[in-house]
Amino acid sequence: MLRTMIFIDFENFQINMNKYYSGLKDFDGSPLKSPKLDYNIFPQKLVEKIGPQHILVKTFMFAPKPDDFLIKNKARESTYNWLNGMRNMDRFALIEGSHCARPVTGFTFDTMDITNPASYYVVEKGTDVNIAAHLITKGFMNAFDTAVLISGDTDYLPVLDLLNTLGKSVVMVGVHGQSLTKFKHRSDQQIILNKDFFDTCLRS
Repeated sequence: MLRTMIFIDFENFQINMNKYYSGLKDFDGSPLKSPKLDYNIFPQKLVEKIGPQHILVKTFMFAPKPDDFLIKNKARESTYNWLNGMRNMDRFALIEGSHCARPVTGFTFDTMDITNPASYYVVEKGTDVNIAAHLITKGFMNAFDTAVLISGDTDYLPVLDLLNTLGKSVVMVGVHGQSLTKFKHRSDQQIILNKDFFDTCLRS
C-alpha cells in the first residue's frame, strides 16, 4: 500500500470552489453556493479516487487565522471557529498562517472599519511557506509515498521538483475550471473535481 498524505491550501481551494459553483444554476436559475464539505469524508473519498493501492495517512489543512481586526467580521469568525473545530478529527491537522488587515489610502489602522471593506485590504502570510515546509520535511523524513496537493498555485513547482528527486509521487488536485496544465510534467497525476464528486462528501 502507498502511504498518502493530503495537503490542502484552504483559501485557494475555497476560492476556486466558489468560482465553480457560481457558474452552476439552481432549479430556480440562481447561482449555486459552494457546498459544505465533510472533511471526515472528503480526504478518504479523494484517496479512493486516486487509486485502490493508496491508504490515507493524514490530512493537513493550511488556513489563515484572522487578526484581531478581521475576526470582528462574523463570516470570518464563523469560518475560523469551524476550522478550529476540525482539530479534534482523527488523522487531521490544521496549520495556521495569518490574514492581516491593512488600511487603504485615506485610512489608518485607527480609522479602519470592519463594516466598510473599502477601508482596508487583507494580506495573507505564511500559507505558501507552511505548505512547502511540510511537503519538503515530510518528504525527506519518508513520511509518505504519495503527496496530494490541493492547490493550483505554480509557486509550488520547485517543491514538486524536489519531491520528484526524492522519488516521491505527487498528485495535483483542482476544481473544475482550474487548469493544471503547468503541473502535467511535474506531477504523476492531475485530478479535477466537480459537483458529482463533491456531492459524495457533503456534511449531513
